[in-house]
Amino acid sequence: MFRPAFLLALAAMPLAPVAVRAQAADPAARVAAYNDQVVAIMKARLPLGQRTDRFEAAVRAYYDMPAITALVIGPKWAASPAADRQAAIAALTRHSALSLARNFASYGGERFIVDPDVTVRDSSRIVKVTIRTGTSGGDTLLYRMRQSGGEWRIIDVIAQGVSQLAVQRADLARTVATDGVAGVARRLRAIDGGAQR
Repeated sequence: MFRPAFLLALAAMPLAPVAVRAQAADPAARVAAYNDQVVAIMKARLPLGQRTDRFEAAVRAYYDMPAITALVIGPKWAASPAADRQAAIAALTRHSALSLARNFASYGGERFIVDPDVTVRDSSRIVKVTIRTGTSGGDTLLYRMRQSGGEWRIIDVIAQGVSQLAVQRADLARTVATDGVAGVARRLRAIDGGAQR
């Protein structure tokens, strides 16, 4: 889940107010800031647990995890108790951070190149990112963004034509069907073991 999930971290310094406003209004700038966070975490060369904590902060800042969790779970979401929904959001957030921490263990000269030409798709925006190491052509990621709380947030990542949201939905479909929203939190905590808090 969130296999080619990308780009987060702790900003070393707070952004100036003008930069924050620019990010909020521009989905490409938002993704670029996320990329900077990912690179900063990779360069820090932290142990897995600390990397996961840093990526969790980035996931919370740049992804719309309540919306993602609702879309992953589907029709059972609305009728579920609020406590179960919050537990599922927290578990999926931590799971996503752990996936990122495992995928981005250390820095190897990666460059994240954001295409400034953003595609408009209804209420969403699609931002294209090319990840290059050295002179290789690189891999392409498409970030689907939506407005939430007055800023653009990642709602899905598409790599090699595969939607991570769809992968997560398929991975958790049986758990949702048999154990509901509460079961999703339990399953994710079991999968992630000691990395879950």
